[in-house]
Amino acid sequence: MGATIGCDDATTKLARESADRQAEQSKQMAQLTNEVATGTHELVAADAKARQEVIGVHRDLQAERSQLNTGWGELEHERRQIASERRADSAVVSVAAILGEVVLVASLVGLCWFVLVAAQRDGDDDHHLSEFLVAELLSDEPLQLGTGERPSSLTDRTG
Repeated sequence: MGATIGCDDATTKLARESADRQAEQSKQMAQLTNEVATGTHELVAADAKARQEVIGVHRDLQAERSQLNTGWGELEHERRQIASERRADSAVVSVAAILGEVVLVASLVGLCWFVLVAAQRDGDDDHHLSEFLVAELLSDEPLQLGTGERPSSLTDRTG
């Protein structure tokens, strides 16, 4: 029995050491699993945070794009308005220029007509008045209107 007792002690000791090693390995595995789980949770949290930041940046980009589109639309509307005003101003200037030319030509035609009609009149009053004014301008001394005298240049021509 003595021989079995020594074997039992060695076997028991070996079994205990093996059980202790297995227990230590199980503890290490549990600790490692716990660390992996913690790391996984941190990774998931960091991923969620990164996704939230990406979504925020995306929203900011969309807002900026919307503002740019609005500004572009306003700019385009203003450009079209200015272009239409330029066309209207150009048309007004063209019409005004044509109208001015027409008025000038009509005035010249009217003046020429007046001169031609006045030249064809046989009115003696105008003729006498013209001679009186010419004599007045050419004489050295002014004429007296109330005296009834005619200058010699008028009496020579009319008489």
